[in-house]
Amino acid sequence: MSRGRRASAVCGAVLVLALAGCTTGSVEPAADGAPAASTAPSAQDTVAAAGTALAGAGSARVDVELDSVTGPVRASGPARFTPFAADLTVALGTRGAQVRVLDDRAWARFGGSDRWQPLSTGLLPVGAVGGMLHAAPGLRDVVAAPGAADVDGVAATTYTGSVDLAAARAGAPDPAVGARLDELAGLVSPTPRFTAWLGAPDAAPADRGRLLRLRLEPQAPAAGMQNAGAAVPGAVTVSFSDPGLPVEITAP
Repeated sequence: MSRGRRASAVCGAVLVLALAGCTTGSVEPAADGAPAASTAPSAQDTVAAAGTALAGAGSARVDVELDSVTGPVRASGPARFTPFAADLTVALGTRGAQVRVLDDRAWARFGGSDRWQPLSTGLLPVGAVGGMLHAAPGLRDVVAAPGAADVDGVAATTYTGSVDLAAARAGAPDPAVGARLDELAGLVSPTPRFTAWLGAPDAAPADRGRLLRLRLEPQAPAAGMQNAGAAVPGAVTVSFSDPGLPVEITAP
């Protein structure tokens, strides 16, 4: 496998973005002391709170698809968010690899090999993964799309919008988070569009409000430059299940 294809596979393997859960509306007392009607959270608040909820869960099983310039890259497996750790099976066309990450160390084995090879973390967007968990201050123009959706058999509602990563960086709690947001901007786009699928109100209790799938993609090219429905290089789609599952990963 060429260095470029290997880097694409690894990038697709560890790019995990995390949203799950939902907030509830607040209840303020009326002027006469009686409870007032609850106020539903805005679409932006719902998506922002979902990111916080998954960060709190700490881990999830992920299925990732990266639209790379060499074709789609797929990866799946358990991932822990802080400190980052993942054990992922990666498919790049007909070629496969196993990728294991422990914070600032990473290894891969390709094809049917039993030999693990150390990888430079410079090839891995681990910082970008952390940046995604702190992108909420940059959410813009978030709206709930009409109609119902289905994600792997779960009823879902869909939200769309964009993320201003410079604004998110300005609200970053510390310089390390700002650096991760910079890495995310370089990987996808400084102002990516997003689509988020959250469990619908009539889904099973464990799935209500939980992020089922998330897609980040660069802003659309100029009119006429891309066919409708074509893959967008740099776009990433991530599906999440089993939030909070135990993740025990050791160095090979």
